[in-house]
Amino acid sequence: MRDLAERADDFSRAPVAAAVFVLADRGGLDADALANPALVTALASSAIADLTPWVPSPGSARLRAQVLEQVRPLRSLVNAVLADPRNTWWQQPAAGSNQVHLVDQRAAERTPRPDPMHLPTSAGMPGLWNVTYAQRPIDSVLTSTLLPVRDGEVIASGGHGELAYGWDADPIYPVAQTRLKVDSHARVYEITSAVDWHALALTYGDPETHPGPDRSLLNCGGIDHGLAPTWNAVTRDYDGVHLTFAGLLSALFVPVRTGAVSTTLWNWTSECTCWLRTAFTSSTPSAELPTELEAPEMPRLW
Repeated sequence: MRDLAERADDFSRAPVAAAVFVLADRGGLDADALANPALVTALASSAIADLTPWVPSPGSARLRAQVLEQVRPLRSLVNAVLADPRNTWWQQPAAGSNQVHLVDQRAAERTPRPDPMHLPTSAGMPGLWNVTYAQRPIDSVLTSTLLPVRDGEVIASGGHGELAYGWDADPIYPVAQTRLKVDSHARVYEITSAVDWHALALTYGDPETHPGPDRSLLNCGGIDHGLAPTWNAVTRDYDGVHLTFAGLLSALFVPVRTGAVSTTLWNWTSECTCWLRTAFTSSTPSAELPTELEAPEMPRLW
């Protein structure tokens, strides 16, 4: 278990975490305010949207460097938030949790569409190839952990934050919502840091078939996505891969290198679990989101 100083160092070196603390400071939000799960999730989603690799001037690479400089005087805020016991949910594992699966009208019209309760095994999933650029398999199911928020809260999960603020989110409403209970025995790989994503790619990736950097992503965003897992290999050991909220803040856009292999997680833009196999004990439809979320306005980086 890493101590507070080591965790604070990780967060201070991570662009998304740095941006969250910089924006909180600009908005007059203290550690007590950031203990609100809905607010800090919204703030993170807004910050990630501002750090998109496709951002215009000043450019995303420069913006990432700027927030890493601007967070340095905020170490006391970083320490206070990370030490707050109300924020233990930042590292909550997916196994045994309550998840929400959000499907907009465009995705609902896909045929066939992955069913969370009846995902095929890896042997029957031709879409589970090594999607290096997207960093996740096309035939998986994506869910987010339901947050401990009041009933009626707009931002009830990382997925809702993505709908409201995400850089690549252009949902067609209505959006269907399904609550899923994860089996407590589900085999889930937990990503709580950039090192965890790197280890997953090293263990299950195939450097011989790695196509190299995506030129557009590299030229526009200064990001080399690097090696990704071969997902049908992951399914032999895990039912899903979970990016915790702590992992989202501390891993996104952070390169890690071992020898000749470099990885940078960049395309998982909310707390989420990528499910490769069915690992749910129940499925309960919730009320649809009929129209665009009326999310609170957040401070911006630019």
